[in-house]
Amino acid sequence: MKIVKTSEGLAEDVPSIAFAAGFFDGVHLGHRGILSATLDRARAIGGEAWALTFEPHPLAIIAPERRPKLLTSLDLRLELLSAAGLDGCMLLPFTTETAALTPAQFVQKLLGGWMERGRTCTVASGDNWRFGGNRAGKLADIETLSGGDISVVEVPIVMYGGSRVSSSRIREAICAGKLQDAAAMLGRPHMIRERTAIGTGEGAKLGFATANITPRAEVMPPVGGVYEVAVSRLSHKEDGWMKGVANYGFRPTFPKARPDVALLEVHILDFRGDLHGEALDVVFIRKLRDEVKFKKPGELIRQMKADVQAVREGVGFLGHSKS
Repeated sequence: MKIVKTSEGLAEDVPSIAFAAGFFDGVHLGHRGILSATLDRARAIGGEAWALTFEPHPLAIIAPERRPKLLTSLDLRLELLSAAGLDGCMLLPFTTETAALTPAQFVQKLLGGWMERGRTCTVASGDNWRFGGNRAGKLADIETLSGGDISVVEVPIVMYGGSRVSSSRIREAICAGKLQDAAAMLGRPHMIRERTAIGTGEGAKLGFATANITPRAEVMPPVGGVYEVAVSRLSHKEDGWMKGVANYGFRPTFPKARPDVALLEVHILDFRGDLHGEALDVVFIRKLRDEVKFKKPGELIRQMKADVQAVREGVGFLGHSKS
């Protein structure tokens, strides 16, 4: 997927284009409907399908105190957009200048290149997408502001549990530990990408070596839980997904090894190797139990064996986990 950070010259390079417009945090099922409609429109006009999005989140500039915690880091967001089949992404810096554009200025500045004879442009999004200063512009306004040169496609909303699928609902579900609901709205389990660090070796002493992560991810399931996870190594993507058990908490059985912040300790079933410093993708499949303070290490070992067995017997991640 091609990535550009300005609209300048793009209309000359791609005279027939369909844009999926939005921030696309999580690239959830609602977003996928927009992406699918964009791909369909691109095929119909014999052009390319692109995302029109911003970095950082507009609220980070307009009202930092209201900027939401993000489900996906920028690299993951771009990977998910690429995996959806897009040809490119117009990843525009969101600045105070961008925030000050009127809807008419927004259309002229970003889409004006396609308002010339012989060029075709469509913008697809949901009914809640807004643009321009004070979010004054609606999707349908693009046709009017472009003099009819740019068409729009309003994509129907996607419902789950009687309410609209949205990034905010998914954040709430993950933070509340409702991982199945989050996965249903995402179309996949919640995933984070993190780099491992050197740990204290407590897990290895018990026979359950772990990859230790201090999460930078902004949205995590509740602290104090043991989770079934699936893990993929970025350096060995060809190996696919591996089953794992992850403890997210403070090691209550070993108070002398208590971390200052919640630690994610991931034990990968049947894995042999050194993961120190590796970048891992970790998806959260389900909660197995609460984190517990055991009186003796032997009690913890028995429980960890039971956790591993529960994961080994599970269906895994999309049927691709290895046991």
